[in-house]
Amino acid sequence: MLLRFEVGNHRSIRSPVELSMVAVDKDRAAARDVTGVSEPLLTVAAIYGPNGSGKTNLIDALTWLSFAVAVSLRHWEDSFPLSPFSFSAEQEPTRFDLDVVIGGVRYRYELEVEESRVVFEALYSYPQKRSRTLFEREGDKLTFRRGSRFSGGGRELVTSTTLVLSVASRLTEEIDLVAKWLRSIDFAGNSHAMFPPGEPRYMRSRFLRRSYPWDNRLIDMFSEPPPSDLLDEEDPSKDDPRRRRQMALSMLKFADLGICDAEVTDETPAAGPGDRRLRLLHDISGNPLPLELDDESDGTLAWLGLIPELISVLVQGGLIVVDELDASLHPVIAGKLVEFFQDPSTNPGNGQIIFSTHDTSLLTHLNRDEVWLTEKGPDGSTELIPLSDFRGTRVRPSTNLERGYLQGRFGGVPLVDEFLVREAMSTLHQD
Repeated sequence: MLLRFEVGNHRSIRSPVELSMVAVDKDRAAARDVTGVSEPLLTVAAIYGPNGSGKTNLIDALTWLSFAVAVSLRHWEDSFPLSPFSFSAEQEPTRFDLDVVIGGVRYRYELEVEESRVVFEALYSYPQKRSRTLFEREGDKLTFRRGSRFSGGGRELVTSTTLVLSVASRLTEEIDLVAKWLRSIDFAGNSHAMFPPGEPRYMRSRFLRRSYPWDNRLIDMFSEPPPSDLLDEEDPSKDDPRRRRQMALSMLKFADLGICDAEVTDETPAAGPGDRRLRLLHDISGNPLPLELDDESDGTLAWLGLIPELISVLVQGGLIVVDELDASLHPVIAGKLVEFFQDPSTNPGNGQIIFSTHDTSLLTHLNRDEVWLTEKGPDGSTELIPLSDFRGTRVRPSTNLERGYLQGRFGGVPLVDEFLVREAMSTLHQD
């Protein structure tokens, strides 16, 4: 589970800002006790703020770090595709600092990069609540914990623009655990991830994809397992394909009461696996009739696209990050999604979700320590403020968060000067 994420000098974020998943209100089901840390952790974090205040840039920073770990070995030979803060004459490194719990052990990963090199990179573990250095890298000097056993060849692959975590599978299993966790983060929305040359600049959104023999995970999930693949009710398996299909179908029915089933068909009798397509069946006067996905509503498609990741994260654990959760999901569905993550019965794997949104109705589903606010400072930089301690004034647990937010008590809302627009329109009509 993620404990905290800190980033500095990335896009509109100048001074480091920190997002913490440590619970403030500890005596509730949504605050999970986790082996390896002394404080309960949260499964939900919501980021609110005006347009242009940096909500997406915070999500983008986590996207960048996850993607860098995945591709720096293969794609970034000469430089890092950085986006430092624009309104500063000072040339400072971009910094990332992340704490995560994996297998009951806390790890801390630090990274500082300039366009042409890694300035500093380190990974620490806390198996007995005492710091242990797994590796440290400062410039060209790279040292590993004494006694580390490498699986071979990893050290030679580390260049000035290659992260150690990118070659972790060739180093030690423990280092590779953290690398796999970072690479496995699921992203959805419109995050401006910096892809290598030849790749799309923007991360393909699971909200926006409209050409659908696309996601094999989704098609596999709704495919009918062989008849011999029966459910074992006495010993239910989390990875059982029939159980996954049942969960996915239940989620679909919850979002659209007209859906009664789903089917995967081949385009032609001789079609291969890549030619399969998914159709949803709708209950029309008691008859199950198929509808092509291109004819489904945007809200249904948005929810459909999230289902494989949601089931994986809720059951097995992990992190899903969504930019603009309210862009395509109905407020009722978005609210239930938040509740799924908060409730241990629907989130047995302690999965986590971080999302940005403008939907104030979701505040009725959120606790004060699950809400973060972005504001733009006088120099144009992003500030990130926990609602639980807004401007040093503690927000009470009983506070009506939606009403307080809309009243501007916590900031994070746009300052609207309609006089400027009216004056401009008046001038236009005079001309």
